[in-house]
Amino acid sequence: MKEATVHSLIIARTLLEQAETLCRVDDRYIASAGLVVLQDAVEVVFYALLIELGADEGKNLESKGFDELIGELKSAGVKVPKSGTLKAMNKQRVLTKHYAQVAEPITVRNYFDASLTAIESTVTAVTGNSLRALFIADLLPDSEAKAYLKAAEEKISKGEYMSALVETRKAIYVELEEQYNVYGWRDYQQDEPHAMTLGLLLRGGWSAPAWKRNRRWIAENVKRPTEYIQVDYEHMRLQAMEWGVHTAELHNVRRLTPAVFRTEKDAGWSLSYPAEFEANNATMENARYCLDRTVSILLKKGMHQGAMRRVATARPFDPPPFYLGQNVHEAPDTRSPVVHVVAEGFSYTVKSIAHGIDPAECFYEVWAESDEKDPASLLALSKEAYVGFLLQLPESPVPLSEPEPSSGDDPL
Repeated sequence: MKEATVHSLIIARTLLEQAETLCRVDDRYIASAGLVVLQDAVEVVFYALLIELGADEGKNLESKGFDELIGELKSAGVKVPKSGTLKAMNKQRVLTKHYAQVAEPITVRNYFDASLTAIESTVTAVTGNSLRALFIADLLPDSEAKAYLKAAEEKISKGEYMSALVETRKAIYVELEEQYNVYGWRDYQQDEPHAMTLGLLLRGGWSAPAWKRNRRWIAENVKRPTEYIQVDYEHMRLQAMEWGVHTAELHNVRRLTPAVFRTEKDAGWSLSYPAEFEANNATMENARYCLDRTVSILLKKGMHQGAMRRVATARPFDPPPFYLGQNVHEAPDTRSPVVHVVAEGFSYTVKSIAHGIDPAECFYEVWAESDEKDPASLLALSKEAYVGFLLQLPESPVPLSEPEPSSGDDPL
């Protein structure tokens, strides 16, 4: 679905929600006001559907009247039920808006029911979904964050504004805040051996300040689960600027939603917020603002990531098998210290190829982890782990087996 279509249909749905409240009232003046809003909602829907069908590419839709929009939809093969009633509604709307002739409430209710039938039929025919099932989060690709934002929209429609704020913050957590999670470092001592190993990557939270990623700091400063999120605000600011996101909006969303945390993907959520927060901030205005800004932020993040081109890694590198006993150096230089010797009982991963200062020397950058695990580690890390550079050896000139004698040889 085109982005312009989604935006227009969401505007129309909002107008329709407002119109429904007014059109159901028995007061003639309130019902007449609802009629004006209702006609606008239907017109926006028809415009949106014609844009989705591409009718705007060869025609000037802005110059067409309400009845002509119905005709364009029919020409495009979209059946518009209750079209006669809709045209009568448009005439009544002109009388009400321009000539101050109020409409009877029962007539307005009939117009509303006819409009609802037409909208649901035409939107379903063109998009495959009803207007009620459309969410602003549909602008985003399928993801965990999108599911939370769609849940937030549902909560807003039910008047559950606090729950909507929570769902919105969950989306912010999985897309932005989880990179600052120091929960995986709660058992890590800074003086532990083999720092900067492959196993440490599993701890996560690498965007959090380095001096907070250790057991001592966490034990002294983290008192509630949500405090495991330790944001590096300068890092967050630079990320937002790179994506084209207004940093004030990002901080507004984080400020107007409860803090959330989970230990892992399938774990339950922990919340934290001031005692007076719900009474003062769980409003429809805040819920809609946070939802709209979060979708905008994630769209800009996605556009930035979509512009990136990454090096292909689908085909794994197959390292040679004859390096047992060779030295792994600290740097791509055979004169640098030896940090490990290739041996049985280790798993090796070749991450890159690099020449040394001497261009004649070419090295593999290898990550080595012992098959034996550290029993004291909560994350089942290897007992030994090393990172270094292994000098490439020339291919062995020795044949793997004796050559077969030719037919002309004399086997003696």
